[in-house]
Amino acid sequence: MVQRIVHPIEPSDLEDAGVVFATFITLETITEGDAVYLNASNFIGRALASSSSTMYAVGIAFRGIASGQVGRVVTAGPKRTSNFSFSGFVGSLAYVSAASVGALRTTPPGGPSASGNIVQSMGVMREPTLLNVHVGTPFQRGGTLL
Repeated sequence: MVQRIVHPIEPSDLEDAGVVFATFITLETITEGDAVYLNASNFIGRALASSSSTMYAVGIAFRGIASGQVGRVVTAGPKRTSNFSFSGFVGSLAYVSAASVGALRTTPPGGPSASGNIVQSMGVMREPTLLNVHVGTPFQRGGTLL
């Protein structure tokens, strides 16, 4: 008699299919879906486009991560979370916010005439709660490539 062990596939097993991850230790508590940057000591924190010390973003937090803990960051591929709320913006780029740490927005930070903010797209909204992560090249408002 042959015994066969079957392991059911959970929805969570499929959610990271096609996703590229990196693993880091955090500087602070990070919420699922936050844009994160990497500091000189290789720790991650929540990115903020108005501060050069908290940029450039390297990805999106896959899950919430407590301060000082190890967590995964999505660097490419789909990321779904109820922490995204981009109804009406499907197909739009998502940018690192200059006003709220870790947050994403659908317009470049600071508006078309603001200077000093670092503009970096993190991907395209495929659904109101689904971001196709593709970390863009950052540039300083005023046209300077970084």
